[in-house]
Amino acid sequence: MSPATATNPAQAGRAGDPSRPPTGTDLAGMLRTSVGRLSYCLRGPAAQSGLTPTRLTALVSLEKTGPVRPGQLARGLGISAASMSRLLEALQVGGWVRRQPDPDDQRASLVGLSPDGTERLGKLRQEGTTELSDSLDHLDAAERAAIAAALPALTHLADTYLARHRRRDEHV
Repeated sequence: MSPATATNPAQAGRAGDPSRPPTGTDLAGMLRTSVGRLSYCLRGPAAQSGLTPTRLTALVSLEKTGPVRPGQLARGLGISAASMSRLLEALQVGGWVRRQPDPDDQRASLVGLSPDGTERLGKLRQEGTTELSDSLDHLDAAERAAIAAALPALTHLADTYLARHRRRDEHV
């Protein structure tokens, strides 16, 4: 067993008792801590490019949706129109996005990734994947197998969590 797993609180059980599995609250706290730490590390390449988590989320959203009106993007990110305006200004100055007239309403504009933004986002994703892959290579086979086995449940948890929050946000 590696040092990382020897001190794993999940193996210790509830309140340090190895015979008792962690409660849902215990597990949620441990998962939140681990995911938060990992997320912080995975943001490294984006942070080095001057991208805040919100800017990165906006870029990934634009990559998925294609060009959209700024208000639609703001609603999707759960931010105000004023915050979206500032965010898009920073992304446009940085060359990540470009505005274009809305073909359905010439008074409105659409914002989408610029060709350079698309290329840079792809490079950031590749850098992050390479860094994570290098870290996974330092785990032993049992640890990698445990992560692989947990991925379907983690994906389901994320999908369920996001769907619940989208439904809640739609009713606000």
